[in-house]
Amino acid sequence: MAIRAWVSFVGSDQQGLGKDIIAFLAQHGVDVQTCDPYMAQGYGVVLFREFNQDICPLLREVSRRCQERVVVGCCQTLATGHAWQLIQAGAADVLSCLECQQSVCEIMARLSRWETVDGLMTSPRVENALVGASPAWRAILRQVVEVAYCTDAAVLILGESGTGKELVARLIHDLGPHSSKKDPVILDCSTITPELSGSEFFGHERGAFTGAISARDGAFALADGGTLFLDEIGELPLHLQTQLLRVIQEHTYKG
Repeated sequence: MAIRAWVSFVGSDQQGLGKDIIAFLAQHGVDVQTCDPYMAQGYGVVLFREFNQDICPLLREVSRRCQERVVVGCCQTLATGHAWQLIQAGAADVLSCLECQQSVCEIMARLSRWETVDGLMTSPRVENALVGASPAWRAILRQVVEVAYCTDAAVLILGESGTGKELVARLIHDLGPHSSKKDPVILDCSTITPELSGSEFFGHERGAFTGAISARDGAFALADGGTLFLDEIGELPLHLQTQLLRVIQEHTYKG
């Protein structure tokens, strides 16, 4: 089934790049509709040559009205500040469309990714794991599914007690690239004493300290190739959080 998307060019397209991108998308199997973005539904692509203040209100209205996902493409170099304005207005992504074929490949990647995530959102893997119907909850859940299935990024889950942080963590593991290898390793950071934190996280050798009668793998070694859930990480002393930062960022540590 072809991916459906609407495309709108804001402003003048004297060089015809917008028309070329639309033609290439159609050649790649996208069911392209050119229409007024205020009336559009589904995935959207907004193209423009020069940034102007009319684009941000348009994106805000489209996002507010129908919660649609829109990728924005600028046909010239775009200032960083303007890119942030577009993101804040509701653009899911901002691309530099200086070359037609490369732009089409990047747009296709976004559309295919959204199509995949939408399919997962209605799958038993997701619907049986977490339940909720409000627009705000569905938007959060979609972010969780997209990050878990499409990336290998570290994820910070925030929420009060009882809001389902561990359930979200388990869903991230189930959808992630390592889910088939092993169960997730869960470490409750609120129970770790500072003196034994190194052992809990990174393991120890026999005789490393009083009571270390045998070698032991830490949480990071046990989770290698899988998922590590550090529950209540905010309960750790700040200096321990700092020590963990590099390990989480680079996925390596010295044993």
